[in-house]
Amino acid sequence: MKKTITILVVIVASIALTAGIVRAASEYNITRTLGGASGDYFTLDGTLSVGALKVGAQSVGGVTFFNGSIVNNTTNVAGADNPVTFGDNVRIDGRVWRGATAGTGDTMPFIVNDNMEVKGNFSVEGSLTVASDQIVDVTGATVSGLSTEDLADGATLTKSDTAATLTADWVNTAYPWSADEVADTARMAFIPLSGFYTDANGTPAAITGATVPALNYTANQGLYLRYVEDDTADIGTQLVVPEDYASGGVFKAVVDTSAAIVTDWDLDFQVAISETAGTAAWATAMANETPVDIPDNAGTPSVITFTPTSQSDISAGDTLFFDLWPDSNTAAGEPNVEIYAAWFEYTSKQ
Repeated sequence: MKKTITILVVIVASIALTAGIVRAASEYNITRTLGGASGDYFTLDGTLSVGALKVGAQSVGGVTFFNGSIVNNTTNVAGADNPVTFGDNVRIDGRVWRGATAGTGDTMPFIVNDNMEVKGNFSVEGSLTVASDQIVDVTGATVSGLSTEDLADGATLTKSDTAATLTADWVNTAYPWSADEVADTARMAFIPLSGFYTDANGTPAAITGATVPALNYTANQGLYLRYVEDDTADIGTQLVVPEDYASGGVFKAVVDTSAAIVTDWDLDFQVAISETAGTAAWATAMANETPVDIPDNAGTPSVITFTPTSQSDISAGDTLFFDLWPDSNTAAGEPNVEIYAAWFEYTSKQ
């Protein structure tokens, strides 16, 4: 049953006149007053202005039909429009868009004029554009599926601590690497076998096929210095530390044995450094270092390392004297030890 709102206004006015006083807010059932029943609705051919509007009941709710736009036509004291305000959480069961039509076909994008947080996943079915000079902060996050091939021409990936492999020439004149961005690398200064002298710590002499140790040759293996059981003569050589030296500094050698080791085979050594605590000076003594074991794997070349205890005194331009000799090679039947190559290895500057 339809009733006009005019009857409603008359009834409300009559009640107010009859009471004659301003009453506290009370609840009136207009439907029953107008003779309606549950489910009836009333029409108003005009505008209804109310101070507040309550729709639905506690725990039940209700439905409000707005067949058009919701507009706040009031202004603040400065004359600026007041926004429509939702004073509670808002649930929207449909899609949200701006303008007369949904979708991306118009020039009216949906605008959020504030900072925004998403408590959940964020999916984009189109392009994602970030304004110039803005920052995309993914600190602590994992970005998957992104490589340099996915970037536009001229774009770059921020440098990281992860390893990368260059598959073409590196050309970077605009932002060249600085020295502290390039990792130092290991370098080797090779020492020829002919650069060693026998009895170097006594009466030095050139090494030949008849000296101790002897300079020998084996087909398919090359030249080597040969020590045999009970040999004691030392050999020595020296070099100047290269100018690109940065740190470290060890002597290394490729060795082999002619057969399995019976008891033990070591090479003892000592190093003289022409610098002490950063001051250029000839060494006044050489520490007898800890002997280095010869690996017991005959027929297989092995690399052994001689690390001086005064390694921290080494600097670019220093003169190093390297002296080594057999140790613990007196057991009956010990094999020959063969030294095929030697070098000084260090970490270089870039």
